[in-house]
Order: sequence, then C-alpha cells, then structure tokens
Amino acid sequence: MNNRLTKLGVNTLTGALIAGGLLFVLLGFLGVRRESNIVLQMPYIASGGIGGLALIGLGALVVVQNQIRDQARRAAAVTESLEEWKDAALNEFRAFLEGASLEMELRDPAPLDHPQHNGRREATVG
Repeated sequence: MNNRLTKLGVNTLTGALIAGGLLFVLLGFLGVRRESNIVLQMPYIASGGIGGLALIGLGALVVVQNQIRDQARRAAAVTESLEEWKDAALNEFRAFLEGASLEMELRDPAPLDHPQHNGRREATVG
C-alpha cells in the first residue's frame, strides 16, 4: 500500500509541475503577444517562459527518476529470484554428486609386441 501511495504522490507532483509549467508558459505568451516592444516582453519571457520551461523540465526529471527507481526495484527482484534459483540448483547438484558413485577399471597397457597394438603408440592418461 505504501508503494501505491508513493506512486500516486509522485504522479500527482509530476502532473502539478507540468501543468504549472504549461500555465506559466501560456501566461508568458499571453503577456508577450500584446507587447511589441522587446524591452517590455523580457519580464514575460523571464518569468513565464523560462520559469514554465523549468517547471516542465523538473516534472520530466521527476518522471525519469521514478522510472529509474522502478527499474532498479524490478532488477533487484529478478536478481533475488535468480539467486534463489541458483542456490536451489546448486543444492540439487550437490545432492546428486553425493549420491553418485564412480567405478573405474585400470588396465595395464598392451605391450608393443602384442597383437592388438597395430604398431601405434597410444597416449595414456595418468
């Protein structure tokens, strides 16, 4: 539930920042369009335009930061799941190895003059 409230709060904050930024840009445009003198347009551009763009950028930054947090949570959950799977697989493999037995028969190599030798030397593993 806490995650839902946090997500709702972040979404509300983002919406308010972007809506406020759009409102500032709109008010700045409405002020600029009536003035033909550039000196009189500057306060509208500075307060409405730049301030509005800053609020829109801040809202976008909050969205991106929230997305990165969500991805990090998902990656942590996947990593934890993989760790659990790895531990279970290793335990099964260890149990298999403990129950397995290996039987080997060692034979003396055939002498060089033996009929099965065919004149070739065979490599021995030792």
